[in-house]
Amino acid sequence: MASLDSCFVDRVNEPVRFIDVDMDAPQSQPSTPLPETIPRLSQDQQPQQPQQPQQPQQPAPNARQTQFSTLDELAAHLDSTPQDKYSCRLISICQKNSWRPLQITRPMLDLIASKHGIGSSSSFWDIPSCFYTRNLDLEEVFCIPYTETRHDGVIEISYTIKYPEYKPADDKWVIRQSGVFHRYNTETCQSTFLLFSPTPNSKGHQQAENWLLNLGDKGPETEPFWLHRLLFTTYFPSWRQYIASFERRFLPIANTTFSTFIDEPLRVGYENLTMLINIENRFLQIPTILGSATETLEQICALLDSMSEAVAKHPGTLQLKNHHRRSVGYSRTAVHLQQRTQRTAQFLTDTLSFRDQVVAKEQNRNMLQLNKSAVFITTLTLLYLPGSFVATFFGMNFFGFDQDSNRIAATSMIWIYVASSGLLTVGTFLFYYWLLQRDGTVFRNLAPKIPAPDTWSFKHLTRSLTGTARSAALEMQTLKV
Repeated sequence: MASLDSCFVDRVNEPVRFIDVDMDAPQSQPSTPLPETIPRLSQDQQPQQPQQPQQPQQPAPNARQTQFSTLDELAAHLDSTPQDKYSCRLISICQKNSWRPLQITRPMLDLIASKHGIGSSSSFWDIPSCFYTRNLDLEEVFCIPYTETRHDGVIEISYTIKYPEYKPADDKWVIRQSGVFHRYNTETCQSTFLLFSPTPNSKGHQQAENWLLNLGDKGPETEPFWLHRLLFTTYFPSWRQYIASFERRFLPIANTTFSTFIDEPLRVGYENLTMLINIENRFLQIPTILGSATETLEQICALLDSMSEAVAKHPGTLQLKNHHRRSVGYSRTAVHLQQRTQRTAQFLTDTLSFRDQVVAKEQNRNMLQLNKSAVFITTLTLLYLPGSFVATFFGMNFFGFDQDSNRIAATSMIWIYVASSGLLTVGTFLFYYWLLQRDGTVFRNLAPKIPAPDTWSFKHLTRSLTGTARSAALEMQTLKV
């Protein structure tokens, strides 16, 4: 992690947004929970009620939205708005993108913290430390754990969550993070939220803005921990699509791997093994991220259960508990797929290794046949070489037949043959010695080269030779990835 100063900009391009709901906002009392002695009807047993036409939600009359880009504007607003004037305040801060610092200056955030009673030792400062400039996926699975402090009737909650987000322009999934700081006064029921988002106009910010500006006849006091529920409701459903997207890439490779025979041309290769390792790493990080979110949800639900029976049975609390159960289910699914991917990758590794052994065994068999042929040819050479030498030697013009004496006569110039043969033999051995002194460089240069085939043409050639539609689909998917 970089220093805290690198988490802020010198000039704000995306303004800091405030949404205040005044104390005199219209409120409605939370519904009284049913007595335990009265049996509750299930959803299927509920009597059918005639559907009433939905009335459009009216903006809350006492909700005000403002935004600031400079320290002077922010200071003027905070000085003109006393702490006891609003019942709920949402402060939304964002990044330009998820790899850039927060769109707020350090003095502006210091002013916000001091005006709202957030000390320098508070866990609040751990949240902006996660939003800094980076060029790598640093701290990809790190989340600020749920932190809760209490003092003088004030509860402070802080944490960060990570979640997948689909980018249609790039056709890929990325991991985003958001941070929440909540300061709740149990005596006045006043809430102050700071929401840190990875992009301008993020889904979490938009949902929070719509919730506050469309309260209708309800006040934020009816559900003081609404932002936590809304944040998980907005981002957590994408985990299912994220896991399914990698499972969709994994299953074709797994099915092809388990239906491959070693003694037949393989329809999978080392590029598929690389893809499996990448998918396994994605599945491996999911339980870690979801583990932090599961602990956060568990602690929030425990806090709400301890406040009052009405809060514990509020629909928002029940929804947070359902998110906790879903988080456990998503993590369990990711663990299963990670283990399955790992076994498939190991099986593919063994298959490729056995296939290489089969190919090596076949090559050794061919080399053995070639060696037998070489031995046979060498034996024939040794058998016929003396006779060939003698016939060649006496067939030269250095010898002739003397008919008078019936003898073979040799010319006095035969020393030319002996001298030239000796010099050629010596020259041959000297040249061979010179080659050996060059450490085999010349031999390596003279060795035949096997150029690496072009990936695209090689894959298409393999596909055309195998003629397997399933293999073609798998290769096309590999090229796309």
